Amino acid sequence: MGRTFLDIAAAERAIGYKFKDNRLLTRALTHSSASRTDNYEKLEFLGDSVIQLAVTKWLYANGGDEGEMTAERQRLVSHWPLKRASEALGLTNYIISVGDVGEKALSSVYEAVAGAIFADGGFAAAERFIKRTLISAHLSAPKNYKGELQEYVQSKGAPLPEYRTERSGGTANSPQFVCNLLVCGKSFSGTGKSKSEAEKRAAKSALEAIKE
Repeated sequence: MGRTFLDIAAAERAIGYKFKDNRLLTRALTHSSASRTDNYEKLEFLGDSVIQLAVTKWLYANGGDEGEMTAERQRLVSHWPLKRASEALGLTNYIISVGDVGEKALSSVYEAVAGAIFADGGFAAAERFIKRTLISAHLSAPKNYKGELQEYVQSKGAPLPEYRTERSGGTANSPQFVCNLLVCGKSFSGTGKSKSEAEKRAAKSALEAIKE
């Protein structure tokens, strides 16, 4: 169900930024179903570049070699981290729309909010927002490789991953498990001291391979 009214003060508290021009915030949270012209699409375009620059700056100061930084930037600015950041902020509670919006809107709204903060307060303000809500959150969150893999294959319309995990040896106090994973027509494997660890490692291998 959509909403037609935005509680500016509540949205600003959720985002952690007070706008000088709160029309920018309203626009950043307005879906095209509610307005064909005054919606978040242009701010999303702006925010995409702002996020890319903020992440690039952070990686340049803290990252490894060029290849590692490029891969990490691709991960950080992709749909799923942006979607999770949007959900963590509770932006779904503030989107103005007619009817429900799809998952794509969640990452788009995050980009639009970053763009709106940039337009309202400059790059430094937007960079603080991105570091706090995207970069720091991404670094502190435990990696959920199985969940990320499932989300990825669903976004591609592919069948869900199939895990076959069994004990492969070890001792009573230190068992070993092996997981054989079938996804996107390819097989991957992982080993660990528990079923969950073996499946996590198999999912990590699959993600690294199919996202290349």
